[in-house]
Amino acid sequence: MTAVDDDSEVSDVFSWFPVELPARQRALGLFVAKWTIGALRPLVQLKVPDLLAAGPRTAAQLAAATGAEVDPLYRVLRCVAAAGILREEADGVFALTAAADGLRSDADGSVRDMFLFACDPMMWRPYEEVLHTVRTGTPAFDHVFGEPFFDFLRGNTGSAELFDRAMTQNHYPGSDRIFDRFDFSRFPRIADVGGGRGQFLAEVLSRHPGCTGAVCDQPQVVAEARAEFERRDVADRASVVETDFFAGVPDGFDAYFIKHTLHNWNDHDAVRILKRVRAAIGADTGARLLIIDMLLAGPGEWDLGKLTDIEMMVALGGRERGLPEWNQVAGAAGFTLANDPVPGDLALLEYRPV
Repeated sequence: MTAVDDDSEVSDVFSWFPVELPARQRALGLFVAKWTIGALRPLVQLKVPDLLAAGPRTAAQLAAATGAEVDPLYRVLRCVAAAGILREEADGVFALTAAADGLRSDADGSVRDMFLFACDPMMWRPYEEVLHTVRTGTPAFDHVFGEPFFDFLRGNTGSAELFDRAMTQNHYPGSDRIFDRFDFSRFPRIADVGGGRGQFLAEVLSRHPGCTGAVCDQPQVVAEARAEFERRDVADRASVVETDFFAGVPDGFDAYFIKHTLHNWNDHDAVRILKRVRAAIGADTGARLLIIDMLLAGPGEWDLGKLTDIEMMVALGGRERGLPEWNQVAGAAGFTLANDPVPGDLALLEYRPV
């Protein structure tokens, strides 16, 4: 029996969808994701989860509250309920589930803006042109919108604000494992390079009262970092350094961590950024580079990073990396690996200067 004839396993992503299909038709089950996202997006835009937080409602009640038409609203509600994101009762009312509760605008741990960002046209339309990237090696985003992603954000305030809100909500569970397992207290002075509003640095400092730090990023990005430090009660130990990490990185820190940033860039640009970090470290051989990003698993292994890699490729021209690729990028900038990170998830890679 050849591999193409072997129907003994339903692997990974196909098993997520409750669609009974023969092996050769199984890829059609992926349509479930398209149909569900398409129905869920308008409900999130209309803040239906917010309305249902007060209790179950009928489609007619929700239509009256949102200014929508009853029949199409009912049909998208029914679709989303069939997918398990809402609950449809026998008497025609709809209620929240835990998944829908996370899409409320005021929920603790809300992922509403992350969801809206991920299915926004700026992130959706490049997937229509993945073939362009495969053929040319250049980002589909640039082809679709006529300019690179970050240039587009600078010219579109609403999109930039959505992106910033989504990144604020981007709390991947793997981050908690890193906080729990890695001893940041080894480094009294910590620089968060490309750290945005400073949420990750604030978490580190709140867990390690003996540490101080600075978030280093573009002026428009770090504008709200001080408020975040105040909110987390670490403002006396945290500062803001306006930084273009392609031009230079401030010196004098014991550790430089870069979280969910280098995957935005191709290898050439990632090396450019890391060379600026290496220059800032100088002769301090005790200082460390801490990269927090996806670490890809081996061939054929399930790995979320292998999926997000496509988004990096088509939207930004960046990439997720396996350990050999990370070592190559870091080595070209003057670093060598100093720990043994586990692949297949978000990982912290510790590098020492050489």
